Amino acid sequence: MKDKMKSKVFSKFFQFISTFLKRNRLIVLTYHQVGDFNAAHNKLLLDTSLFEQHLIWLKQHFRVLCLEDAMRRLLNGTLPKRAVVISIDDGYVDGYTTIFPLLIKHKLQASFFISTSGIEKGYLWDELVSMAIMKMPIEKPILTFLEKNYPIETYNEKLAAIDKVTQVIKYVPLEKRDELIGKLCIETGYPSIKHQFLSNENIQEMNQAGMCIGAHTVNHPILTLETPNNAKKEMLDSKLALEQQIGSEVKFLAYPNGKLERDFTLQHQQQARECGFEAAFSTEWGCSTLDNLFAIKRITLSEKTELKFCMRLLLNIMR
Repeated sequence: MKDKMKSKVFSKFFQFISTFLKRNRLIVLTYHQVGDFNAAHNKLLLDTSLFEQHLIWLKQHFRVLCLEDAMRRLLNGTLPKRAVVISIDDGYVDGYTTIFPLLIKHKLQASFFISTSGIEKGYLWDELVSMAIMKMPIEKPILTFLEKNYPIETYNEKLAAIDKVTQVIKYVPLEKRDELIGKLCIETGYPSIKHQFLSNENIQEMNQAGMCIGAHTVNHPILTLETPNNAKKEMLDSKLALEQQIGSEVKFLAYPNGKLERDFTLQHQQQARECGFEAAFSTEWGCSTLDNLFAIKRITLSEKTELKFCMRLLLNIMR
């Protein structure tokens, strides 16, 4: 009874607040992985029960739209107030085993931005870095990498080492990145990693069920560190590979890492247009408007209470 009363109070409150909201503004929520928080070393992972709670709050207090419909309505000025799109980045298998079933359960749609190299390899480069360090033999308490020593005797020390080494490797061109990862694997011993990425069949099934499939480049590079030709090829090749799998056009792109100027520039926005994308998404914090369809803002939330979660979304619309 208390929960029902609380829900009614929340609903009335958000209906009242909606009268003050700016029109034709879209919130794009971003998630990465969802699963057992206690068993993972990924900072971007959200606990399954909390993710489902987010879906429930979104259903109760917001208008969750599929990306294609939301973009169409944004363009023609008919976007409803409190409009939200759910997006999932990278393409790990929990998108199919955990996220997809919860979306179906709650009759919601989401967009999955997929880095296509993971489909064949079974993982992306940062997971290889993580597992190389996590699986180092217990008798080796120090990791030496690029003439620096990282203590790895405890679990927390390994997490710290993963974070520091990942940052070193992330901001280099793809060719150099592969070279550094090779050196890391020699130092740690090549880890065996099970396939933990979406399969072509997973992608096809999700698309047929109404999920939007978007591109996230092939190898998840920092586009600003690549040559113009390589950057454009990363975007176009991922688009073409996904279109071959789903048998329809891939209209949207999410830039890897996604910070304007640091990770992508105006040149990459123009390249995305030339590749045939209709819009592209950053990770700059904010609300989506018609200002720039090739640097659309997105937000990431991990709030654990209904009030904080909903208020963060509402304040984002109001800004």
